[in-house]
Amino acid sequence: MDRRELLGGTHIQFERNNPINKFAFVLVVLLGVILVGAVATHHAEEQPSAAEASKMLKVVVHVNFADGEQQMGGLKNMANILKAVDTATIEVVCHGQGIALVVDGQSKHADVVAKLIAQGVRFMACENTLREKSIPREKLLSEVGTVPSGAVEVIRKQHEGYGYFKP
Repeated sequence: MDRRELLGGTHIQFERNNPINKFAFVLVVLLGVILVGAVATHHAEEQPSAAEASKMLKVVVHVNFADGEQQMGGLKNMANILKAVDTATIEVVCHGQGIALVVDGQSKHADVVAKLIAQGVRFMACENTLREKSIPREKLLSEVGTVPSGAVEVIRKQHEGYGYFKP
């Protein structure tokens, strides 16, 4: 048998310089390019543009430390996020030693917290921590909310697509 392949009694021979074979090859390549382009276009339509993505920026900030300098650094980071993306959604979750950031009379940065709240940043205090430290809800800074568990809230926000940030 020579170089030809037998399929069901039919000889199939591909000649290099046959115009029909060249046409078939070009057609297959062209269809492949069209298919790849269609898939890429469909994928691009599903992805938000950079401008849309920045509008959808969601961040959960985890504060479980008492260091006032570190807290101030985090508050400055939040202000900078809002300067860069004024439509960003930011939620600050305070628990453990970080609860002091949102307790009236304990917070070293109550004025900065109030400014960020005015810009739409949500501050949440952990009810477990409030109970453990015997802090009544009435002692929280104005407009600070509560969540049953600070740790669970941080995890929940991540599952909702929030980016995690810890100063």
